[in-house]
Amino acid sequence: MSALNRRQFLQRSAWLGSALAAPALLSSCSSSDPKPDGGARTTRQVKGEASVLVGFGTGNDPSQVPTQEELAQAFARAHPGTSVSFNRVPDSDSAAQKFTAQLAADDAPNVVLPIGIFGVSRFLDRKVWLDLGPYLSESGITLADFQEPAARAARAEPYYSADSDTVIGLPAGMFTHAVGYNKDLFAAAGIEEPPHEWDTRDWTYDKLVEVATALTRDGRGRTPDLPGFDAGDIQQFGLGHWDTGIMTLGYGGRAYDPAAKKVRYDSPEWIAGTQAGVDLTYKHRVLATDELAAQVAAGASDPQQGAWQAGKIAMVDLCSCDLPSYGMGNAFAWDVAAWPRGPERTVATLNLDVGTIPTASRNYDLGWEVLREFLTVPENARDLATKGYGAIPVLTSESSAFLASVGSEFPGIDLQVFLDAIPFCTPETEQWLPSFIEITDLRTLQPLYDGQVSAAEILPSYQRDAQQLVDTWFENNRLPSD
Repeated sequence: MSALNRRQFLQRSAWLGSALAAPALLSSCSSSDPKPDGGARTTRQVKGEASVLVGFGTGNDPSQVPTQEELAQAFARAHPGTSVSFNRVPDSDSAAQKFTAQLAADDAPNVVLPIGIFGVSRFLDRKVWLDLGPYLSESGITLADFQEPAARAARAEPYYSADSDTVIGLPAGMFTHAVGYNKDLFAAAGIEEPPHEWDTRDWTYDKLVEVATALTRDGRGRTPDLPGFDAGDIQQFGLGHWDTGIMTLGYGGRAYDPAAKKVRYDSPEWIAGTQAGVDLTYKHRVLATDELAAQVAAGASDPQQGAWQAGKIAMVDLCSCDLPSYGMGNAFAWDVAAWPRGPERTVATLNLDVGTIPTASRNYDLGWEVLREFLTVPENARDLATKGYGAIPVLTSESSAFLASVGSEFPGIDLQVFLDAIPFCTPETEQWLPSFIEITDLRTLQPLYDGQVSAAEILPSYQRDAQQLVDTWFENNRLPSD
């Protein structure tokens, strides 16, 4: 299927260029820095070179580098005797290999920034990440300063438990998701545009299928609900570039029950949500796979993006990180709307980047000061997120800066929808569970995604394989709370 995963999201790029203003300089070295609420934060006197590994996510696009470098230079000025260097690796898999090699060679970086929750999770049970909780407490910083879904993800609750004070990463930037839609196709079909307000009662998964059906056409203009519809000659799709995986959560599914230490892939909710996603392609015929999109994408290297830009897809799952690609160069009018409601809840995907300190690194204090000044001084956090990462700032006081940073690039687009998504965002799609990487890499579901079997037929065996991996993990490991 064409469902997106974190590894695809990690290949995003920045679109903000040098026309934007330079970031504010870091505050001068002193015993305290102002907090957003007017209090004070404790700082530490530090020395040495802080190495920062960049590559697990965004941050390496040429337009992103100057902001990071200016913050590094300002840090060195504010802390005489220090410097910040960036070790840049081209992609997330290469970054994981590099980081693993650094750990083995006892040469861990002082900071990993940015890294997504997927990247954090793949190393979490190896006790790789330093608990930042004591540093936050000493510095007078609280996770309440950050958007709630990001703060929850930073605690890595499935591993450390919901009542733990452990913090494994300081939030750096977030990417939310909305529905991008082709206004011209909606107008031509005489269909009302989807609502921009989240949790609208009549904007449901069923309504999504109804609208997508009316916007899917074969070569003779027939929709999938009409006799004679030719599924082998679809020229316009209602949906493309779509994360079907998030629909399992809308059905009330949960991948893992930490209390029972069980995965839940065979639960009725997970089966129903998974099947609903598969049905978009093989039953309703409204969702373009990569292969189908390629047939109408005029030879584009990315068939989904090519089909969208050719005006052949009416609605896409639009991550705020997709704005540079799906939002630029369109010859049609477009906008963004809220994700539809699932049968049990309204839920949207959250892609969060954080900054971490490896436990194997040297000079924890230096690494912490880099994270503190980069990610909690409001003007620095704002500029690093918007200009350095192309993200929504995670400090609640700075999140609206996303609109100012990209608004001029997308006049007339309701970008507020991305901010309004935040209360409905969940980190569940990337959160840790036992044998995280092994379960992620299970290949037994491919027949389902190829439309060869139903979710009810294949998910019990997937459940068995995944649960065996979980049980094996618990035979050889303990949770911190055990």
